[in-house]
Amino acid sequence: MRLKEIYISGRVPYERGLQHGSQASEEIRRGCIEYRPAFEKKGYTWDEARELAMKFVPYLQQSMPDLMEEAKGIADGAKVELSDVMVLNTRYELLKFKKDQDCHEPESQDAECTVYAVEPSASADKELYMGQNWDNSPFIGKNLYMLHIDEQNGTKILELTEPAQLCRSGMNNWGVGIACATLLSTKDNANVTIPTNFMRRRLLQCKNMEEASKCIAEFKPSVSLNYLIGSGKEGRAHVIETNPEQNYIIEASMGVLGHGNDFVGNPTIDRFIPADSHFTRHFRGQRLAQLLAAKRGNIDVEHIMTCLKDHYGYPASICNHNPEDGLQTIASTIYCLDKGYAYICWGNPCQNEYEKYVI
Repeated sequence: MRLKEIYISGRVPYERGLQHGSQASEEIRRGCIEYRPAFEKKGYTWDEARELAMKFVPYLQQSMPDLMEEAKGIADGAKVELSDVMVLNTRYELLKFKKDQDCHEPESQDAECTVYAVEPSASADKELYMGQNWDNSPFIGKNLYMLHIDEQNGTKILELTEPAQLCRSGMNNWGVGIACATLLSTKDNANVTIPTNFMRRRLLQCKNMEEASKCIAEFKPSVSLNYLIGSGKEGRAHVIETNPEQNYIIEASMGVLGHGNDFVGNPTIDRFIPADSHFTRHFRGQRLAQLLAAKRGNIDVEHIMTCLKDHYGYPASICNHNPEDGLQTIASTIYCLDKGYAYICWGNPCQNEYEKYVI
């Protein structure tokens, strides 16, 4: 089953946004409807969510005016309000707290996503691979699509995303790739800063690890997140555990890296308290690293696919089948940074096929 592909191009951000919005108008309108129960569960009406999301606009107009213009183009192209597009692009930040919740309260939601990287020293063809199993609510999985972006300035981007969002994960023609996983910390707050969807897109405009790492180092998020960043040309990847106060860098071990939703750099600030019976905390990232490492030096795409189908700890396994708790693997990604293409499986990889997408 192949994902819808949208092609946008142009040097003017607003024009790129118009193309995006017009081609994804149906998905964007559907997303605005289907996200409402998620906000209601946190105590917000859709109008309240819109109001909160629009608070990010003045900050973004100062810090990332080009991407803010692209977001305006998406709204106009889809013929929806800018506030709707901003809710969809700030949903990660806004849904991290219930209405009037103290940011130090423990969070009992289930963990999301497992990211990984295989550096050249561990791969069969001496190239770099990275990606993730993206776990989230089943309704989100129904609306995913692939974006092919040609900024006509030398940068081309291939990304997997949700309706109206600037980016979830992807790679560019410079060999830079990103994937992300949820983190929760006691340092999280409701301040207005750069939303992760804008930061992810900015990272895919970078040409190397130094540029990308500098963006993250200067990034002062309001809520925590795992950023896996890789560079095919440099043959390296690492995870940066971000939070509002300090970032922690986790390097690959003998060419293999696996990471989930727990703070490795500083476990004392972790706010996740998932059910132990679901193995969701100190489990999936470590499990994936162990599975990959079993063929260290000979890891190929087929082995990565097999590892991403793993069911140990079912239903909240690497290949997640836990829709009763609002989670399942909605996409599985393998970014072949040196080769300029990706293998993406839409849905659980144990049940569906990986399809090839080229930048």
